Amino acid sequence: MARSAAKGRRTPPPSFRDLIKARPAAAIDGLVMLIGGLSAGLVFGFNADLRYGVIQTLGYGLVPAGLWFGAALLTLRYRHRSLARFWRRWVSAAAIVVIVIGVLSLFDPGDGVLSGFGLSGRWGDAVGGVPIAFALVKLATIAIFVPLFIYPYKVGGIYLKGLKKSGTGLQYGISYLYMGSSWATGFLSRWLVTAIFAARSSRFMAWFRGLFQSSRSVAPEPPVELVSFDDTENEVDESPDDSDSWPLSSAGEVPEWTVAHPPPTDKPRVEVAKVKTAGSKWSLPSIECLAPPTPREQSEEPLLEMARHVETSLAEHGVIVEVKDIRAGPRIVRFGLVPGWTNKKGDGGKDDGRVESRVKVQSILTREKDLALALKTPYLRIEAPVPGEALVGLEVPAPNPNKVHLREVMESPEFRKIASKGGLPVALGQDTGGSSVVTDLAGLPHLLIAGATGSGKSVCLNSVVASLLLTKPPDQLRMLMVDPKRVELTPFNGIPHLVTPVIVDVDEVNSALRGLMREMFRRYKQMEEAGVRNIEGFNSKSKDRMPFLVLIVDELADLMITGGFEVEQNLVRLAQLGRATGIHLVLATQRPSVNVVTGLLKANIPGRIAFAVASQVDSRVILDMAGAERLLGKGDMLILNSDSPKPRRVQGTLVYDHEIEEMVKFWSNQKGAPLPDILIDEDEDGEDEEANERMLSQARELALRSPRMSTSFIERRFKVGQQRAEQIMEHLEEEGLVIPR
Repeated sequence: MARSAAKGRRTPPPSFRDLIKARPAAAIDGLVMLIGGLSAGLVFGFNADLRYGVIQTLGYGLVPAGLWFGAALLTLRYRHRSLARFWRRWVSAAAIVVIVIGVLSLFDPGDGVLSGFGLSGRWGDAVGGVPIAFALVKLATIAIFVPLFIYPYKVGGIYLKGLKKSGTGLQYGISYLYMGSSWATGFLSRWLVTAIFAARSSRFMAWFRGLFQSSRSVAPEPPVELVSFDDTENEVDESPDDSDSWPLSSAGEVPEWTVAHPPPTDKPRVEVAKVKTAGSKWSLPSIECLAPPTPREQSEEPLLEMARHVETSLAEHGVIVEVKDIRAGPRIVRFGLVPGWTNKKGDGGKDDGRVESRVKVQSILTREKDLALALKTPYLRIEAPVPGEALVGLEVPAPNPNKVHLREVMESPEFRKIASKGGLPVALGQDTGGSSVVTDLAGLPHLLIAGATGSGKSVCLNSVVASLLLTKPPDQLRMLMVDPKRVELTPFNGIPHLVTPVIVDVDEVNSALRGLMREMFRRYKQMEEAGVRNIEGFNSKSKDRMPFLVLIVDELADLMITGGFEVEQNLVRLAQLGRATGIHLVLATQRPSVNVVTGLLKANIPGRIAFAVASQVDSRVILDMAGAERLLGKGDMLILNSDSPKPRRVQGTLVYDHEIEEMVKFWSNQKGAPLPDILIDEDEDGEDEEANERMLSQARELALRSPRMSTSFIERRFKVGQQRAEQIMEHLEEEGLVIPR
């Protein structure tokens, strides 16, 4: 019976101490890896400055923790066998260190660097912190369960028998975990070596390709969802998406932060599906011709580290703030700062400790350069206050910048809403919170784009054109393009939307502008006969729809220099009267000076986009305020319109050349319904000849009075361009009325 009973009993597993005695080398290696991992985690947890990292992580708790780590490293180096012998003492010492760090967190640190972290830093907040009752419960738990784990048999008389058994179970659990991890490590190492050698063989690669092809052939291809834009009303979910923002509490706790991104897709299809629009016989290109958005990976740890660094840097200068909101955009992170409270100084400059006053916003603005130095970035912008929020916005470049693809913004509910209402939707980009920024060109009604070379102006112009080509057929939208540089807009030649081929000769611009004005007055006459006030009312009553007409100019400076006052006068006239007839202007320039972007032109163009410029003077010319000189470039811009009194910072959309080629190829190969002609080249010869003859006769009278007059004098007197003035001078020289120079 005794023998059978002995066979029935199961041998208990070895204890943790027995495993260490049996495998001392493995235990030492594991301990070295543990200490090395903790040290590496501590080092990599610091962002840039070791001193700030130590203060934020441990504070005064560095003293007991450093003593324990130093003693452990010295013992491991010179008396490593004593670690296995006296392991209970080491665990007890570590528990005492943790309790000391937790107790330090219960004391008020006062004002200074540790005001936002406590006397023992983040580790102390994790162990103790606030509220005090919960911190005491955590410290008491450590003080109770650590002796139970170390001495499960000796504390049997103090604790209950169930706690004694749970302590023994903890030791057995750690023993099994140690054995399982060692076995898993050995198995993974052997499997990894085998896989590396097998991957080198062509046989394995052939098998892998065959498996992949078979899986691709078996799996059905998912249907492609086509995005169709029509004139019918669609129900759009306009609930705000706050996935990229989270509030920060005083203890630094944040909710779980997740950002929904579209899954990565394969290479975009070359074939473009045709989507019909309501009330049109033309087909729109599918949105599949645009590159799919790439998934974004934005970790919250670097952003939280930057937020604490901002609070610490300002606290060192006596400015107490608290980061209450973080919004991560594609290239910019906006920290929402809330001014804190400071003790008001009493008589004699002493702190009475009772009266508190709010930190002034001006004191935060004066520390802009100190913040830029602490964050190691020259591109820093402070917005005080943020429109609609009781926050001071601090905009800092994101640690992991991302691109904003045109398709990502066009698939947003805001873009689909404007397109469904029959407007002219333009995908501009994403703001500092990651929300899509879309505008309706029909409601602006005109747009001015300015910025230095290489700042993203031409890409923005291409995004505007691409947004219109993907949403409007040529019987609803016609365009007139002017490109003196001959490289930016000429790829659009051949699409049916163009009234004429892209104008590259500056001499033809004035005649085209006069043709646009004749078309504008002709439309006003039609609306007067129909008894309507604008193009929307005319299209709702008339069978023959009146298409929108958009003028796009790539370089305004060349037109203003060569055309002079006549070009400015024609543009201002179109900007003043063209909105009701559906004529809209999109003007771009890389020379934002007062003689190009004149005051009269700005007064009639409320929608303005400023990219990075060289000086504050150029920023004031575009936006009437500073700010554009601090932009990052490459699509970073400020948008100002009539809806907001302050400019809005946006990262512009990116459209590739192959996407433009695909759209141009689609529209060029499509044969749709015939389009009505818009004759802007048809010039009223009688009026033009009469005006030219009148100007030439006046020039003859001036030449008789002053035969030594110059070309610049004719420009100023008749307000014409340089080329026209030179033609008049040639006529006068041929007639012998002026003395050649």
